[in-house]
Amino acid sequence: MEKLLRYLNPKSVNLEAMPSGGLPVITTADVCIAMSYARLTPMQDNLLRLKCLGANSIENIEKFSHVLVGKYHSHFIKMNLSSQYHFAVVKVALIEFCKVPADYKPTERNREVLSGFSDSTVRKHLKKHIDQVLEHLNSEYEIAEEKIFYQIFNSK
Repeated sequence: MEKLLRYLNPKSVNLEAMPSGGLPVITTADVCIAMSYARLTPMQDNLLRLKCLGANSIENIEKFSHVLVGKYHSHFIKMNLSSQYHFAVVKVALIEFCKVPADYKPTERNREVLSGFSDSTVRKHLKKHIDQVLEHLNSEYEIAEEKIFYQIFNSK
């Protein structure tokens, strides 16, 4: 998916190095049109922008975390998670979703640094909730990918 979305930034595409002789099979216009017809939810659209389109600044992650805290609030209450941890759980999940390098491992120490809480707090209270939110974010992203791929390959 990220490779297809790179067509949106022409500076990142080396057309001369492409095996088709410089003519991409899928163009920037194809990707833009597919995204506009994909009918992404606001959450899917934001996740796509954070992960693929370079909008993953810490400021954007924190803003979106505040929005998502409201979405997950009832789930956190049902799971008896103290309200002081809600923002940290969502923020760490978003950072792990779109900001970390490929060799990142979600260890307690790494999550301690990202959340600002101790490793014992991460282990006892936050770990399973971060994993659940991250799993949900990944599933929403996969749905967005499927919608866009459907539009790309069924529009031709």
